[in-house]
Amino acid sequence: MIGVIAVFVFFKYVIYADYTQYVETNIKITVENIETRFDKIKTSVQELSSLKEQTCQEMMLSLQKKVARCPLINSISVIRDGQYFCSSIVGEKISKKEVPKKEIYIKENNLLTNQPSISYYHRYDNDNDNDNDNDNGLQFFMKEVPVELEDRRLGHIVLSNSEYTISKGNVFGIHDPIDEKIYSSNKYDFYLLLKYDRWTSIKSYLLDNQLIIVIFVLIVLPLCALSSKVTYLNFGFYKLRNAIRKNQITPFVQPIVNSNERIIGGEILARWIMPCGNIISPIEFIPKVERFGLMEKMTKSILFQLNDHYKDSLHNGLRISVNLTESCLYDDEIYYLCKQLSEKCILVLEFTESTEFEDRHKIILYMQKFREIGVKFALDDYGTGYSSLQYLNYYQFDFVKIDKSFIDDIETNKQSLKILENIILLANNLNINLVAEGVENKNQKQILNDLSISSHQGFLYFKPMPLSEFYSIVKG
Repeated sequence: MIGVIAVFVFFKYVIYADYTQYVETNIKITVENIETRFDKIKTSVQELSSLKEQTCQEMMLSLQKKVARCPLINSISVIRDGQYFCSSIVGEKISKKEVPKKEIYIKENNLLTNQPSISYYHRYDNDNDNDNDNDNGLQFFMKEVPVELEDRRLGHIVLSNSEYTISKGNVFGIHDPIDEKIYSSNKYDFYLLLKYDRWTSIKSYLLDNQLIIVIFVLIVLPLCALSSKVTYLNFGFYKLRNAIRKNQITPFVQPIVNSNERIIGGEILARWIMPCGNIISPIEFIPKVERFGLMEKMTKSILFQLNDHYKDSLHNGLRISVNLTESCLYDDEIYYLCKQLSEKCILVLEFTESTEFEDRHKIILYMQKFREIGVKFALDDYGTGYSSLQYLNYYQFDFVKIDKSFIDDIETNKQSLKILENIILLANNLNINLVAEGVENKNQKQILNDLSISSHQGFLYFKPMPLSEFYSIVKG
C-alpha cells in the first residue's frame, strides 16, 4: 500500500502536473511566437502612416520598399473609405473585392498567388465603428503561415479567426472546434485550435524530461515492491467520464413561462440516459461529477450539444439558462461555446448561491467579459446560501431565481409572503428580474401574479423534457 500511495502522489503532484504544465507552456509559447510575428508587422503601420493622404502613385515606392525590407510581408494593400485603394504589387488596378471584416483575415484563394493566405488588417480610425464603408487602414499579406504551427510535439495545431482556419503547409479550413482545445491570443483576434495527440505529446515530454523519469524509476518504483497492490482503479470515475464523452449526459429543458403561460425560455438540466434507456437523476450523479473534478468536462459537453442543436437555427429570442461553476467561467473553451450559443438565444448563466465565490475581483472581471458577448447572469436558489445581499451588491445579476422553499408555503405561511414582498422591493430597486421556481399549483401561481412576479417555472406548467420536445412545443 505504501508503494501504491507513493506512486499515486508522485504521479499526480509531480509528473502529471509537470506534464500538464509542459503542454500548456508549449502551446502558449506558440501563441506568443505568432503574436511576435504580428507585432513586427504592426511596427510598419507607424512608418507608413504618412501615406494616408497620398495618391496611389505617390505611395507605391514606399509600399514596395517596406515589402522588400520585411521578410514577413508578401504585399501591402491600402484601404481608403471602405474600398481597396492601392496595392504594392498592382497599384491602382486592385480588385474591388470586399474589405476584410476581421483583424486577422484568412482567405481560401488569394488572387495573386492562387493559394490560401493570411493577412493582418490595421484600421487607422473608427476602431469602434463596425461600418466597413468608413474603413481606412493597411492590410499586410504574410508570405507564409507562421512556421510555429508545428504539429509533431503536441498534436495538430491550426490558426483560426473564428471563421476560417489555416495550418502548416497553407491548408485552408472552416472553423469547427469540436474535439479541439482552444487557446486565444490576448493581443490579436486569433485562436489556436489544438487537436491533442496524447501519445505524441507524452513521447515529446519524455524526451525533454529524462531526468524526471530517472528519478521516478530510482525512487518511486522500488516503493511498489513494498506493496502487493499495484493500484486502485476508481471505476465510478471512469464510468462517469465515459458517459460524458459519449454524450449520455444530455441537456433536458424545463420551460419558463410568463403570466399568460407563454414559454419565454427554459433552464437546462442535465440527465444521464443509460444505453438501456433508464434515466439517472442528477441528484445521484452531480455530486460525483463535482467530487471527481468533471464539472468543466460535463459543462462543455452540454454546451456542445446545445450548439449542435442550434447550428442551423436563427436567433429565437428565447431565454436559455445554463448552470455554471466559478471555475467554468475561466475556461477559454467554455467562453467560446457560450459566444456561439449567445448568437442563437438569450443566454443566461446561473450561479447557485449555495457555493461561495473564491475570487470576487476575478469573477467580476470575467462576468464583464461574458456580458460583452451578450450573456446575462442569474443567481439561483436565492435566499438559501451565502450573504444574499452581498451577492446582489457585488455581482449585479440580471435575474434572481427565488428558491422553491419560499414558494412551497406561500399559501399558508405569512412569513414566506413577507420575505417575498421584500425580495420584490429589493429587486425593483436594483432593476433585477425575478423568476419563481417550483410553482406547483394554481393558488401559488395567482399569489405570484398578484405580487407581480410574472416569470414562473415548475411542474404546474411543464416538467423537464428533451430539447427536441421543448422546441416542438415552442414552434407549435
